[in-house]
Amino acid sequence: MDVLVTLFYVLFSICVVYPPTEFVSAGFTIAQLFDNYLGSENTNFIGYHMKRITITAFIHSALPLGYVCTLWCCGERSQWMLASFAATAFIPLLMCYKLLCWWEYEKLGHPIVKALLPYVSTGSDWRVTAAYLNSEFRGVDKVSIQLTATSKFVATETWLIKVSQYSVNIVKQEDCSLVATASDSHNLSPSGEDVIQYLNIEVIPNRDEIQRFTFRITTVMLRDLQPRLLNAVRVPEHISLMPTLVERFVNVFKQYVDQNPVYIIDEEPEMCIGCMQAPADVKINRRCLPPPPHLEGGPQQCQQCHCRVLWCASCMGRWWATRAGGPASGWLAGRCTCPVCRAVFCLLDVSPARLAVS
Repeated sequence: MDVLVTLFYVLFSICVVYPPTEFVSAGFTIAQLFDNYLGSENTNFIGYHMKRITITAFIHSALPLGYVCTLWCCGERSQWMLASFAATAFIPLLMCYKLLCWWEYEKLGHPIVKALLPYVSTGSDWRVTAAYLNSEFRGVDKVSIQLTATSKFVATETWLIKVSQYSVNIVKQEDCSLVATASDSHNLSPSGEDVIQYLNIEVIPNRDEIQRFTFRITTVMLRDLQPRLLNAVRVPEHISLMPTLVERFVNVFKQYVDQNPVYIIDEEPEMCIGCMQAPADVKINRRCLPPPPHLEGGPQQCQQCHCRVLWCASCMGRWWATRAGGPASGWLAGRCTCPVCRAVFCLLDVSPARLAVS
């Protein structure tokens, strides 16, 4: 019986400290259970996490005491129970003392306040800096990346913030540099078509009183994060960023398009209406033959597109990828529709457009 209770409580404790997806979905996390007391993170970011860290630290410190109480409720009456109860009760009492030290003397001992102090001007109050950070966090242009069930990374216009269970790392973007330190890749499918790459990124402050911290994100998340960073993430030469599935498809798509017959145009091509960065260089020009009469009634056949040369090969490949269905290995064999007139075409119909030589 004691073994079963112990296994159950160990599993329960792991789920409390590192809540799985099921616990998060069911609302059984510390932040969700105490939502009414914590208030709104978006309204008062600093105050919310000061309370959350305090409650989290206390509950986690009480888990050993909870184990002893669980054994007692299940009928355990050994001679060591009283000593075990006294020993485990000392842990939350010690934590209560530490929490009181956090909150006394203008809360200057709290981990979040300590993270803010390097940015507090001499003679000023840390609450002024906290109010400034809270105001910026309420902005809609911040980027928030969920790292784990208990941690996330936030980039605002001025600040970089990492939220974890017992601390919040805060640094101004102008006072730090970001460096990729390691990478690893994982196959999400047995065929290896869908590969995800993770990067470990270290935030290195320029000031000694600010603590370094690291976070781990995918290369897809990194591309979403880069526009919000004042200084781009430095990637050493020994680390190569893996292209996304769509980027790999676009490269293969362009290789096949270059093998098709060239479509000659008489005037200088316009800029691609998809990206407005490269000249339009592909034309949808039907080349495939209609099926024999006895095969009619199958998939929709290709149609002639009468649009001008408006798209570059990269944007046309991305358009194709967004419209494709099924596994990536079958994307090239499918059909797509013209982004403008919706005429159906296949890969054979995409011809590179070139200006006529005078």
